[in-house]
Amino acid sequence: MAYNAGVENFQIKYDRTFCDEVNVKQDDWKLVEEFTLTPEGDKPPMKTMGRAFDVDAGQVIRVSQPGERGNVVDIMFLNRHNLDMHNDLHTQLLHEGFLMQKYTRVWASQPYMRPLAVCIEDATDQSYLPAGYGNHEWIGHCTPEMIEIAADEGGRLNASSCHTNFLQAARHRCLGEEIARLPNANLFQPATYKAAPTGQIMGYADVPTQTKQGDYIDFYAEMDLLVLVSLCPCGGDSATWKEVMLTPMKCEVFDTGTTPPKFKPFHSWRPHFSDMVAKQD
Repeated sequence: MAYNAGVENFQIKYDRTFCDEVNVKQDDWKLVEEFTLTPEGDKPPMKTMGRAFDVDAGQVIRVSQPGERGNVVDIMFLNRHNLDMHNDLHTQLLHEGFLMQKYTRVWASQPYMRPLAVCIEDATDQSYLPAGYGNHEWIGHCTPEMIEIAADEGGRLNASSCHTNFLQAARHRCLGEEIARLPNANLFQPATYKAAPTGQIMGYADVPTQTKQGDYIDFYAEMDLLVLVSLCPCGGDSATWKEVMLTPMKCEVFDTGTTPPKFKPFHSWRPHFSDMVAKQD
């Protein structure tokens, strides 16, 4: 179901049996942390929240739907010991595609070019999805500016957004906008890419979330990570930002007792260009 513009020729092959082996041993996993992203208020417009937390190599991050209705959760992944090594939209789209599904790996950009994590399970209901759609996508996040210009908002100012949530989470780690502005994945947000009437290829999140209570998605950490999550103020894409009712979503971290397989690095081409100097006119 991945968006395959360029993916088939550039997809990086790997042995998926390790993901399956980790997944079948869930009964042996140990819960090390859990929390719920809970909106503030009982009527629209509701405020949302962000959270930053650590995940060690070999642990699993689970995002799940505890109630009858689902809510979009934005998520970003960073190497905890080198924050310049973070998920990257260009690398992700080129090698894995637009949609997130089981076996999709989360890639860092150049100069690192290696996976940060891998989706080892997507246990979300997909029966309601139109052809070409998935429940999770790579794209980015909403901002106060985006909500300010939205037709349904009528110039609403200082709106809660995933950007403000990521900034809130980053500040808890003495970080700031340099982290909040990074790209991310949107979980529990049905989406696809298709041609608009103008002929442009556009991203569409035009199907309301209809996942079921208990649905979840799991990511296995291939290195020590700093993970940021945001409860999105668009809810489940069932109404406008002004009218939507938001619902809690749950995050858990499990220790699997396994060590990530060693990543075989790409050929190191940089030494061959170490003395390269651009000619000046």
